[in-house]
Amino acid sequence: MRIYQQDDGATVFSLAKQFGITRQTVGQHLRARGVDTTRLVLQPEDVALAIELYQAGWAYAQIAEKFGMSQTGLRDRLHQAGLPKAEPFGRRGRNLGRA
Repeated sequence: MRIYQQDDGATVFSLAKQFGITRQTVGQHLRARGVDTTRLVLQPEDVALAIELYQAGWAYAQIAEKFGMSQTGLRDRLHQAGLPKAEPFGRRGRNLGRA
């Protein structure tokens, strides 16, 4: 496996996808070679952009990949920033037509 420097812009997620291995395995290989794999917290301007992308119709998976983080981490961060939680799939409109 080629060792990627932090400034290459590759994320653990993109490397896992490229090499067909888990992100945990990528992290183990990188840490063994002295690469810091600490996740970066979204900066305020990144949070604002992520919210804009979500409101424009992007899926959490797409936004998470763009910022190199997990969907869960992204969703939690956006909710902390005030983005309302979406209803679970299939629950929207569940009571339509009921009086």
